Amino acid sequence: MTTGQSAIASSTDLDIRTLRDHLMKADPGVLVAVLAQMTGDASVVDRYAGKIDHVPDPPERAGTTDPATADALADEIIAALGRPRPAGAIAADDRELFAVLLPIALGTDVDDEQVDLLLEQGGFRPSQPTLPRTTPIPSTTTMAIIGAGIAGIAVALAAAEEGVHFQIYDRNDEVGGTWLTTTYPGIGVDTPSAYYSLSREVNPDWSNYYPEGAEYQEYLVALADKHELRRHIRFGTEVEALWWDEQRQQWQIHSRAADGTVSFDYASVVVTAAGYLNRPRFPDLKGRDTFAGTSIHSALWDPTLDLTGKRVAVIGAGCTAVQIVDACVDDVEHLTVFQRQPHWVAPRKRLSDEVPEHRRYLGRVLPFYAMWHRLKSYWGTADNNYPIILQDPEWSQTHLSISPANDVLLRMCLDYIDRMFGAGTELARKVTPDFAPYGKRIIRDPGGYYAALTREHVDVEASEPAEVNSDGIVTADGRQIDLDVIVYATGYHLDFLSTVDIRGRGGKTLSGEWGDSPRAYRGGTVPGFPNLFITSAPNYSPGHGAGANFSMEVLAHFILECLQLMALRGATTIEVTERAFTEYVAGIDQAMQRTVWCHTPNAHTYYRSESGRVVVATPYRLVDLWQQHRAPVEEDFVLQ
Repeated sequence: MTTGQSAIASSTDLDIRTLRDHLMKADPGVLVAVLAQMTGDASVVDRYAGKIDHVPDPPERAGTTDPATADALADEIIAALGRPRPAGAIAADDRELFAVLLPIALGTDVDDEQVDLLLEQGGFRPSQPTLPRTTPIPSTTTMAIIGAGIAGIAVALAAAEEGVHFQIYDRNDEVGGTWLTTTYPGIGVDTPSAYYSLSREVNPDWSNYYPEGAEYQEYLVALADKHELRRHIRFGTEVEALWWDEQRQQWQIHSRAADGTVSFDYASVVVTAAGYLNRPRFPDLKGRDTFAGTSIHSALWDPTLDLTGKRVAVIGAGCTAVQIVDACVDDVEHLTVFQRQPHWVAPRKRLSDEVPEHRRYLGRVLPFYAMWHRLKSYWGTADNNYPIILQDPEWSQTHLSISPANDVLLRMCLDYIDRMFGAGTELARKVTPDFAPYGKRIIRDPGGYYAALTREHVDVEASEPAEVNSDGIVTADGRQIDLDVIVYATGYHLDFLSTVDIRGRGGKTLSGEWGDSPRAYRGGTVPGFPNLFITSAPNYSPGHGAGANFSMEVLAHFILECLQLMALRGATTIEVTERAFTEYVAGIDQAMQRTVWCHTPNAHTYYRSESGRVVVATPYRLVDLWQQHRAPVEEDFVLQ
């Protein structure tokens, strides 16, 4: 992993012929940006920018140029690697230079409001303190972080940077969260790997554009090792309750170890870094417990289970089901997919998801290279996608899609269906949704899902099972399907901390405050619950692009800014006011009315709670969410 602006290698350490060969295969737009940052010479832009074009087809706008220009770029980069950076050169993270480089590397114009965000998201500049650091956060401040996945790690690193003492609690025996515990066949990251990491720790050497879960788990383990986080983690410890102690002005933490031992600890501040999708959800099917074969939920996979030669049913059609079907179709004797509701499936854009060797090599040896590819991955899946989720009232009156931008995606997905199944066929009909794209989370075909559904030994049932018996499943139209294995790829309960007994001032419970419609102000804060921050908060998940890592880093920054505000004001508690909370939530609900999730009521999605309110996705652009969390608005809080 690489961070900051440090050079990774010099030309004297490298085989020049190999380096040149890889440079000639690289994106020239990225190389121009790299060269300008390596040398601190803005004239690089004048020499090369006009000679580079960009291929507009996603997933990334690739830069192209003529061989002579590519050769000249390679010469200059090799030379720059062989000499020290000139004294007085423009800093690599200089904002003015960076703004000039963005359209050359990304292939599109970039609004000025995005520049500072992109400096951070590319890993070129750490998150910048907003409030003055004239008064340090007191050494007596203690932080309890619940969860050792990517969110918990992000908060822990931010706390360590500010000198805040922290303790992490995790019910598992290793870091990683979801990527540790979920191991079904084909599990992978559906956010581009180049981006799905922490901006302070860019991994230059992913093997796959969408790596399997094990590779991402290795990344998180490496983070814990590099930053010596294990000495701050209590593994095998589940937090069962958080009670505010008014007398101590601290949170009492009730936890249970794997051996049943109950402990009580105290912390000034609590940050919950547990996701809202943790408990596997089984469908309410008659006879589910009577099946004589093997029943398994995708979240509770048994690594010893061998599907070879088995008659298998997969219940579900979401991302998990798609990955399992893609992974096991060649092994099973027969596969039946029970598709309760079809999803829109986008085709894979590359012939292979393996990262080419030149990308991996240059990521390891060339300063800034991996950062620019991280930024290209972010930019290609971030606010450029925002129009896709916004409704055009006039358009949506006469179209299944909700806007012209949304329709482009719909047409791409429909074309993919027609190509794979044949226009108008029964199978095409089964897999075609009746709602606009993004009404449910869009799915990316890992490469063989749609192809698998066309295989002779695969059947698609466009309905839920009617019931389960000892031999298998009875279909909705009364047919018996005999099975050896039933895989429930049926998702999770939407928890939002409902499994933890959280009591704030006066014994007020968070579950009672939320009911079936969880709500939060900035930083995942709720009135009546001082010094409590919720990273996987309601309406904080990017719904149109980027990844969960974005909101985690944004909230980690905000939490430390709140602690800094407390230090500046000599306060021991910070609590959002009822007024600010109500107004912020009202703003979310108003903005949400423009989005696809409020205009596709027939789409079954975990984004909505039982009340029907959209509680998972944010309705805002990512740059808006980032701006909202640069610093706390002091009048929105009570500081005591």
